[in-house]
Amino acid sequence: MFNRVQAKSHIQDDLSFLIPDNHINCMPVELQELCEVYNSECKNNIDDQDAAAMSDWPVSLFVPTQYEENYAYPLIIWFHDESSSENELDLVMSAIGNQNYCGLALRGNQILDGNDSYGWNSDGLKFGQVPLNKLVNITARRLRRAFHIHSERIFAAGSGSGADVAMRLFAECPEWFAGAVLLDPACETPLTLGKTADLRGKNILQTVSRSTTNEVLARNLESVRLLRSVGVEVDIRVTEEPLDPCCNDARFIDSWLMSRLNCETYV
Repeated sequence: MFNRVQAKSHIQDDLSFLIPDNHINCMPVELQELCEVYNSECKNNIDDQDAAAMSDWPVSLFVPTQYEENYAYPLIIWFHDESSSENELDLVMSAIGNQNYCGLALRGNQILDGNDSYGWNSDGLKFGQVPLNKLVNITARRLRRAFHIHSERIFAAGSGSGADVAMRLFAECPEWFAGAVLLDPACETPLTLGKTADLRGKNILQTVSRSTTNEVLARNLESVRLLRSVGVEVDIRVTEEPLDPCCNDARFIDSWLMSRLNCETYV
């Protein structure tokens, strides 16, 4: 499959920062054409002096195999759990629904023992000297120039420690997101909220397992209370065990997302 591609360099004059050249030729014709358009415009729209633009942090991209150029796709920005990496994106997107969304995943900023094993340093969400929020912003903007992504249908999502990262990013920069999907967050870091007006009416799907500790459960409840107090609509789903985002149990996320996308009033 050519859905998932890794970016080893983000300051190129073509799409090679997202898609290796030898993969572009194997993609459907309509995607090749989009790449050509992007190649002709990318360099003029990126500030070469911007540290985020020069970051070489690995990411993965998921594009539906039956990509429709005229459809504005929702984008899921995925943050993996401990001891995983951005390479799980294919499995996550296939579990949720592999034709309805584009996906973007970033590698955790902490190296762990084991092959392809990373986590998140909650003390400082940075990649070198680049803040996570800036890296996410510039990467998402680049994707929107390369693919037809709906700017008001972008969701932060993650599992475990990655759900904590997604929650923090959503809370701090709510103007970027339609909502968030948080699978079993630990809620270890107090939330810093952005503008209340940008948070009001946004939607969160949050899961919590019956097997979690009372301490984690209490932190989850406190985060939910805080978000609801500023007008965020939080839908809590209780599971027996922590949800594996790469298995069929995650299929209900697709129904939840589509129900929000089909609302008459969209924030």
